[in-house]
Amino acid sequence: MDDDDWGSRALASCKREDLEEKEEESAGTISLVATYKEDEELSEAPEGEGDLGNFSVGFAAALLPLAPGPRLGEDMEAYVLRPAPLGRVVQCRIHRTQIRVDKNNYPSYHLYLESADGGKVRSSPLCPHFLLAGRKRKRTKTSNYLISLDPTDMARDGMNFVGKLKSNVLGTKFTIYDNGVNPNRKNFIHETAQIREELGVVCYETNVLGFRGPRKMFVVVPRMNSQNQRISIQPQNEQESLLSRLQRGDSHGLLLLQNKAPLWNENNGTYVLDFHGRVTLASIKNFQIMLPDDPDYVVLQFGRVSPDTFTMDFRYPLCPLQAFAICLSSFDGKLACE
Repeated sequence: MDDDDWGSRALASCKREDLEEKEEESAGTISLVATYKEDEELSEAPEGEGDLGNFSVGFAAALLPLAPGPRLGEDMEAYVLRPAPLGRVVQCRIHRTQIRVDKNNYPSYHLYLESADGGKVRSSPLCPHFLLAGRKRKRTKTSNYLISLDPTDMARDGMNFVGKLKSNVLGTKFTIYDNGVNPNRKNFIHETAQIREELGVVCYETNVLGFRGPRKMFVVVPRMNSQNQRISIQPQNEQESLLSRLQRGDSHGLLLLQNKAPLWNENNGTYVLDFHGRVTLASIKNFQIMLPDDPDYVVLQFGRVSPDTFTMDFRYPLCPLQAFAICLSSFDGKLACE
């Protein structure tokens, strides 16, 4: 594929993002809408050991205890890579800032923790705790998002670079990395460099309904060991990558998640999901990620509450970086999905 073809695909992706925003604003009936069910009951969750154990309850974010926020002076890189505590939910918000460069969109995204440690002063949506920033890199052949601990330091070689999200050419498959080094990079020194870890992949299926139907997606992340620590996956070459392993049917040490299918509401003429009051506006970007064999265990939910503000609530086994990267993929224009 020559440079002109690459450029055409990149421009088409940017135009797709603009078109998607206009579609959502003008036709709410094509998007997912949040509903709220009152008097929802939630059973008490037992403790699980390793992986997910027997921990299986509904997501009702308002009823689950909130996870503690980072302590003063805590290592934030370690915090954003640590899985959410079992039996608790982490409630966050993502704020999007639109940046136009050469008539194309290169938005930035800031992730905020809504609630701090229980028993102490709690943050509110108006006074949140900053966690991560993500920005789409300019003039790249594929969608590529840098993720940083500092919104003013978004350089790949910066001290606050903590991970990235990179898509394939079509924008249908995304890989989540930490800040390690690509072993295929020139001047890579194996003895001294920390090889990057793959923290997950996000795959969007082709949607024959286009804008008139919800997206279909699945997520694959490393499983947890018996000490509730994430299994390290550090591919040395392309054949060892998560995407290549999935193509071969090799799921050893991997956890498969998928989006919860919304229901069509004849009265409202919309697809609906129950976000328990955490999502208030219809959007094709709204989604819930669940365990395939346990639809009540929603690991991550994401949705719009204002034109440029979205809630992001997640649970074990995801860490803040994984959850944020999955949500960033939802913002991207999908050439083959819509």
